[in-house]
Amino acid sequence: MINNQKIYMFLKNSDNVGKLEVICGSMFSGKSEELIRRLRRESFTKQNVLIFKHSIDKRYGENGIFSHNQESIEAFPVSNVLEMENIISKHPDVEVIGIDEVQFFGKEVIEFCNKYVNIGKRVVVAGLDLDFKAEPFYPMPELLTYADSITKLKAICMVCGKEAYASQRLINGNPAFKDDPIVMVGASENYEARCRRHHIVRDRNDKRAKIYFLFGTDINAGKEEVEKFISNKNPNAKTKTISIFKNEESVIDLRNSIEKSSHECDILFIRIIKSPLIPIEGDYSIIDLMSEYRKLSSVILISRNRRGMINEVLISHETIRKADLNLEDIYFTPSENPENPINIDNIEKIIKTKAIII
Repeated sequence: MINNQKIYMFLKNSDNVGKLEVICGSMFSGKSEELIRRLRRESFTKQNVLIFKHSIDKRYGENGIFSHNQESIEAFPVSNVLEMENIISKHPDVEVIGIDEVQFFGKEVIEFCNKYVNIGKRVVVAGLDLDFKAEPFYPMPELLTYADSITKLKAICMVCGKEAYASQRLINGNPAFKDDPIVMVGASENYEARCRRHHIVRDRNDKRAKIYFLFGTDINAGKEEVEKFISNKNPNAKTKTISIFKNEESVIDLRNSIEKSSHECDILFIRIIKSPLIPIEGDYSIIDLMSEYRKLSSVILISRNRRGMINEVLISHETIRKADLNLEDIYFTPSENPENPINIDNIEKIIKTKAIII
């Protein structure tokens, strides 16, 4: 006896052609969860569904697709397209094909997907569109060009909470190097979702200096004293200092000077002499220049150690925070009135940054 549900689904879909649906995004964006949701829905409507996952992915189990929040659905673990073909040959009535971690299957999966879409199957795939270097993860770019529908999912940056851009690979807690192998499956201890600001890929051949922007609450905050303090902590490091005044250099000259100096020393101090909000050239301010180097630099906030400086410290901290710069430490230098120091404990609680007194 013919199932009435099958008759209904046949009549409903008899005029439809195949379809390729691509779900992509960074790790922790919910790709597997969305794939599971769609395939489970088709199973509920009595569609014949076959689901595959790459056998390299064994993070939560071998015989299923598992999301990071522990949603799951049964799947065949396979290592290549040929294995998928062999399984499909035993299920000629398949109507929907699902593939998780499609980026691991190589270029052959493109022909595979097109083949079954062209004979009327619905193919739903999920995978990374960018690798850990934030470069296109082949074959996903080509699958996206063939897709009938694309769902781009976004995770949350695990550093700042903003919308994530790519997957950050961490080796022993440090960003991976760009010449590391592309494929290295891991869970949260190996990868994080990161925004453009916080996604970092290291280069073993990059010998540029550590850059410190010295940001003072006023012109006499004690930048030179802080330079000496940091230099004494790194006695074997070669240091160099650049001072930035408003309207005294073009932006291009400043960039060239920073680039050149960063290859001539181990630690490069860049003193901000005037307010970072004052334009250098046109509407381009010192804070804009600092933002260009946010991935390569840290900001050190410097203030004299006296109680009357608390407002200047908080305003300067808020300027740095709003510009999304990397504030490393706050240094308090000796003041002319040592009997009336700033309340360090209160400052650290408010701005959640380590304070150092010199």
